[in-house]
Amino acid sequence: MYATASNLASPPNFKTALVNKVFFIRWEQPPSALEVQTVTMRFREAYEAYRQQLVCVIVTAPKARVPNSEQRKNLFKMLEDHRKYICELHLVMEGNELQHNLQRIIASAQLIVTRIYDNNYARLHKHSDTIAPYITARLKADGLKILTDARNVGIFQ
Repeated sequence: MYATASNLASPPNFKTALVNKVFFIRWEQPPSALEVQTVTMRFREAYEAYRQQLVCVIVTAPKARVPNSEQRKNLFKMLEDHRKYICELHLVMEGNELQHNLQRIIASAQLIVTRIYDNNYARLHKHSDTIAPYITARLKADGLKILTDARNVGIFQ
């Protein structure tokens, strides 16, 4: 397992971690183009470590703003460019307020429109704990332990 944080912003805008073939990204706010490039580089390093498709878990913090059109374009391009390296994609949008529920609806619609959504490939979650059964089934590994390890390095709150 490894975990890293960005040194591009203060405090860091994102964290990444690789735990047993699961690549985690936590965005505190929508990313800049440079931050997307940095995460792309880390993802490729993680892929090279295993040389097989990874499960990817992307988390947005509850206080994260809605990404603007440029940020959304960069994020979806990153996902499209790496689809062949990802066996499952889980998006966790933390937060319980109306704004977060609306963001989840908008994100679901964008996934469908951009053809990224596929129930066997991409899923949107309200809580990280709902990912564990998918990770367990996909990797034949303890999904709860993987999520606990990610939580311990600050991926989830």
